[in-house]
This record gives sequence, C-alpha cells and structure tokens, in this order.
Amino acid sequence: MTETITLAHMVGGARREGAAAFEQANPANADDFMVIGPEADAALVADAADTARAAQAKLIAAGVEARSDALALIARRLVVEKNRLALLIARETGKTLADAGGEVLRASRIFDFFAGETLRIVGERYDSTRPGLMVEMMKEPVGVVGLITPWNFPIAIPAWKIAPAIAFGNGVVWKPSEVSSATADALMAIISETALPPGAVNMVLGAGAAGRAIVAERGVDAVSFTGSVAVGAGVRAGAAGRGARVQLEMGGVNGFIVAADADLDIAADAVLNGAFFATGQRCTATSRIIVENAVADAFVALLAKKAAALVIGDPRDAKTQIGPLAGKRFKEKVSAQSRAAEARLDTLFGGSGVDLGACFFAPTLFDGAKADDPLVNEEVFGPVAGVYRVADWDEAIASLNASKFGLSAGAATRSLAQVEDFKRRAKAGMRMVNLPTAGVDYHAPFGGVGDSSYGPREQGRAAGAFYTTTTTTYIRP
Repeated sequence: MTETITLAHMVGGARREGAAAFEQANPANADDFMVIGPEADAALVADAADTARAAQAKLIAAGVEARSDALALIARRLVVEKNRLALLIARETGKTLADAGGEVLRASRIFDFFAGETLRIVGERYDSTRPGLMVEMMKEPVGVVGLITPWNFPIAIPAWKIAPAIAFGNGVVWKPSEVSSATADALMAIISETALPPGAVNMVLGAGAAGRAIVAERGVDAVSFTGSVAVGAGVRAGAAGRGARVQLEMGGVNGFIVAADADLDIAADAVLNGAFFATGQRCTATSRIIVENAVADAFVALLAKKAAALVIGDPRDAKTQIGPLAGKRFKEKVSAQSRAAEARLDTLFGGSGVDLGACFFAPTLFDGAKADDPLVNEEVFGPVAGVYRVADWDEAIASLNASKFGLSAGAATRSLAQVEDFKRRAKAGMRMVNLPTAGVDYHAPFGGVGDSSYGPREQGRAAGAFYTTTTTTYIRP
C-alpha cells in the first residue's frame, strides 16, 4: 500500500492548509510513497513576511545567546534523527542512504557552526578624522529574507541558508522545492521544537508560483536562491528590480583536467565521484573531462572499468551507490540531452538506450567532445559527462575556461608548477586538486564566477555578508 503524506504550509508556528497542487512519488518505486502539498499564493507569502517581521523583533530582543542555543538544539536533534531523515530523503528524492545520512550530519554541523557565529557578531570602533569624535561600525540584520531552496540537497542547502539567517537576527520566509517538501516539513518540525519565536522561520510550499510570490513580495528584504540559471535570472530581475538584495547559486558545467603526469587511479576516482555519484545531480558535478592525449586512452579505459563496478539500485539498499534521478520529468530531460549528444559524439558507455526502469539513468560517458560542444554550456543534471581530448596543459586550461559557468574546477597532476598555474588561471570559484569537483566543507565559502553565481558567497563566515548590513555611527562624547 502506498504511504501518502499530505503537507501544509507553516506560518507563525501554525499549519495553513491548502488545495493539493503538487505530488512527489518515490522515484525508485512510485507505489511506495507519495507526497502531496499545496501552492502558496501571494496573499499567504505576504502574511508570512509580516509574521516573520514581527517575530524578528522578538528574536533580536531575546539576545544572541537564545539564538545560539536554538541553532545548537537543531544541530543536536538532526544527529538524533539522522536515520529517520536519511530514509525520508532516500524515499522522496532517490538519494542513497549513505549520501542522505551524510547530508543530515552536514546540516547538523552547519547549524552548530552558526550557533557559534551568533556569539561572534562583532563591530569596530575607531577614531574619527575629526578630533574628539568616535566612529562605530556594526553588523545588523537585513530584515526578512526569502529563501528558495532546491531538492538535490534537501536538508543541507536549507541549513546553510536558514542557520545564518537566524544567527544574524533575520526573519525567514522559506520555500523548499516541491520535490523535497516532506524533508523540508521534517526539518521545519525540528526548528519548531526550539525556543525561537513562532514565525521566525516560516515555510511556504509550492513550485514556481510560490517562488515568484516571494521574489515580488515587498515585505521580503533579501532573496537567496539556489537552482537553475533560467529561474535564477528571473529571481535576479524581479528582486533587484524592486531594490531587494539578491544572492544566486545557479549550478555549473564543471571541468576536470587530467594532466599527462597525473596518477590515473586518483584521477579516475575523482571523476567517477564527481560525474556519477549522487546520480550527477549536484551543481558541482563533473561534466567535462579534459584529458591530455598522452594518457587519454588509458584514463578512459580505467574510468570505464570503475564505472562498470558501480552498484545501481534502490536508494534504501545500503549497498546501492547510484540511485534514480529525482523524478520522471528529470529522466525525460536527461534522456533528451543524452540523445542529442549521441548524435554528435561517440558513446563510451551508458546512454539513453540503456533502460533501467523507473527513474534510473545509467552512468553515461561520451568521447570526442570539442570546446564548442553544447555540453560546455548546457548543464545536464544527471550522470552524464563528456571527454575532451587536448594536446597539452595549456590547451586543457583553455578548454576548462571555455564555459560561461565557473562554479567548481578540478585538476589531477603531480606537478606543483601546474597546481600553481591551475590556481592562477582556472576561472572557477572553487578549485580542486586531485579531488572531485563535488564535495565542499561547511565552514568554507561556497560560490562561483560567471553564470554560476551572483552576489555574496554562501557558507562559513562569508555568509554574514549577505545576511547583515553595515551601519556606521558617529559619536561626539
């Protein structure tokens, strides 16, 4: 029998029911699990923004220690609930149990990190250029922030937006993806168990219409969005057009260079992880494998051997390494992109012709891609990558930088000189040496260049730049 979960919005600590507007089934087995939820309209979003502003005043009045304690409690509860939440994530989005459990722990670490940052909000005081005066600089909350989060990291990305928002004293209106709303509801329940004022964090559900309502709502002072380039462009235009602060993370078509001197085993493991783990549904996934000709055949053969050993199956099975894509529409899109590439390139393994059933898609690798191939500027949100054969290191760097994106870039090499050159010339916000392009620490800044990102960095201490505003006070004693 299919388990059905019916969700409601959460505004001011109370459920707000609504007509069913979206559904999400278990992408590995549609008969197992179904989530049904409503769509927030502009009136509900406005109410949530007003509620968040009223709660923000109470949040600030309670003091920094109360906020720190609340964030620390969320962190502890996530650890306790790890297994339950991991299973929910696996059933709702298709993420493997190992990945989902690791993500829950990462979210816990994020809340814990910002529990500490709450107590480290500092300003500066210095002499004015005018004798006898003092100048004070303080960091103050922006106000009410609208947070629009994706489904591929259904608990970690909400954590790295909600935690700093609260740490720095803001009210929150949060819209999770309709694909991962049951996970969002579970996180919201944990947040509600703290002593945060009801309404400090409000959750409005839905798809595009709910997101557009947040962007347009004048009661929302800043909007942080993670998702596609196309939607991000609309968020930027809508929010900035009314004077709201904007932060965008919009993915990438990330390149990984395999130099002629690379340890091929390390390089193949890094590419295997970056391109195919998490079913390729990571904005930091490796899409472009740029290999020097001298080692290209050996590298491709080794990667194919490692890929053939991957275990594809139900994400709830502890042995599974690759689960399904998150839904039918995602499989249809990846299949269409794969078919288009098959018409241009050689298929080394996988491809649209391999039918694994349900929402599964086989790890796929193409060969013969060139710098102007559509794969350079088209994000394929699935386990699909292309091999770009180049003559030497300089051509590899040029190929790496040919994309309009610049989120994460990788290089496998034994040469310290090439590492330093890669650091200088790679057009990417994050650079990985002998490591997968995917995989970042929670205490370090996250973000890219080009079409990948817009606005201040996320995560770590850098997050304060978006969630605070600087005030300057001049004092005559």
